[in-house]
Amino acid sequence: MVTIAILAYVLTLRAVFMPLVDLIPEEAYYWNYAQHLDLSYLDHPPMVGWLIWLSTSVLGKSEFAVRLPAYICWIVAALFMFRLTLNLFDRTTAFRVVLLLAVLPIYFGLGFFMTPDAPLYAAWAGCLYFLQRALLAQDHKAWCGVGICMGVGMLSKYTVVLLGLGTLTFVLLDARSRRWFLRPEPYLAAVVALVLFTPVLVWNMRHDWISFMFQGPDRLTSSPRFSLHVLIGSVFLLLTPTALFGIAKVLLPQSVAKASGSDQLSAERRRYFWALSFTSVLLSVFVIYSLRHQVKLNWTAPVWLAAIPLAARDMVPRPYEIAGSVAKFIRRLWLPTIIGLLIIHGAGFYYLSLGLPGAGPVSPKHLFAPWRLLGEKVAIIEATVEAETKSKPVIVGMDKNFISSELSFYAFADHKGLTNTGGPHFFGERSLMWEVWLPGSAVLGRNFLMIDFDRRRLSDPSLSQYFDTTSDVSTEHLERDGRAVGTFYWRVGYRYQGLTGNPKAKGSPTPIESR
Repeated sequence: MVTIAILAYVLTLRAVFMPLVDLIPEEAYYWNYAQHLDLSYLDHPPMVGWLIWLSTSVLGKSEFAVRLPAYICWIVAALFMFRLTLNLFDRTTAFRVVLLLAVLPIYFGLGFFMTPDAPLYAAWAGCLYFLQRALLAQDHKAWCGVGICMGVGMLSKYTVVLLGLGTLTFVLLDARSRRWFLRPEPYLAAVVALVLFTPVLVWNMRHDWISFMFQGPDRLTSSPRFSLHVLIGSVFLLLTPTALFGIAKVLLPQSVAKASGSDQLSAERRRYFWALSFTSVLLSVFVIYSLRHQVKLNWTAPVWLAAIPLAARDMVPRPYEIAGSVAKFIRRLWLPTIIGLLIIHGAGFYYLSLGLPGAGPVSPKHLFAPWRLLGEKVAIIEATVEAETKSKPVIVGMDKNFISSELSFYAFADHKGLTNTGGPHFFGERSLMWEVWLPGSAVLGRNFLMIDFDRRRLSDPSLSQYFDTTSDVSTEHLERDGRAVGTFYWRVGYRYQGLTGNPKAKGSPTPIESR
């Protein structure tokens, strides 16, 4: 009953605050995916855009409609994990797994913020469920489910292909599963996944394989950067130390129970090696990558799903178990950790939507910022510039894609932002899909309203070479209920000349410096 009450609280908390918290930049960017519906995109497969398009087509343009697919994807993932754990252990442990998915930071956020990770986790959990049925229960029909979930996962985020490595590892380790090398079902599952993945292949074929280059060789050939410490810190943040220690304990070789019967011991070992194959082996890929490349906060999050059932079972003593001091210590931490997370989640949403008395300003340089206030302020400035110049300016966010994405959602009551918003690609920088949606050739001769949180970037003298003339940099303050919540800067560039078209520029213009 306690688990059900906590689950109801978390689901209600998300539903209440979904329309109250401004979209984070990633969500606004993927909302633009939905407005430029396509078979795929430069930096991600199309599933996130397709789901947002479906939701907003039915419910209209709103934060709630953008986030509803994430809410549903979390429920789907929780159902798969419940069934998976029920197959591995028992109903009580299955409910504890759902409890952990409800409160652990990364999984809590995945049920709220709409990013490619939301459908990825639903597909990943589905793959694990069907892989358990195929590999541990030796159910040949389950391979069809594996293929479908893998295909959906590949349409969500390329990371899901790592499950293939986990599958291969377990089949090599488990004598009973090696027969699948000679059976057609795994290969048919791969064909099903590939067929579902066809839209991404077609899009990349038409665009010189730029998405695969972006996610593969471009990352691997980037400047060397040691980030193992970032990876370790992100894991502590995603899971909490309690969950991380709990998972580490059950993945140690000593964690395999000493069962009295050989059949029971064999089943225990197979469950252990199954979890190890889909956790430690996959985690090692990110560890190796982090030795020479930068990692991101959320990358390892799906890897832990396979081990969470084992950690959930270990939250309470098993019959006839003689628990050591480490196990007792971890178990004592679970209750305060869960209570603390519930308080933090509720207080965090309240702060993000309404603010706390006496709290300092929220920095618009971060994910959580007063984006709606920014959009409303920029809309007023845009109207003023339009009245003065007798033409509608192009709104340009000067960072890579955050400002442009948020302004396209919040600065326009209608869909004008879809064809009137751009990024720093106008000045030779990268802005992801914005350079595809609104290329520089489409805005030659237009006036630009440039927006930034970095005054130095707008004050860069090299900007003037792209226009006939430019205005001075102006400062605007954002306030909510009389309290300062941020500052931004803007500048107008008159009659954009393109990257090479301005006669005032000597030779090819140098792109403005990224800071």
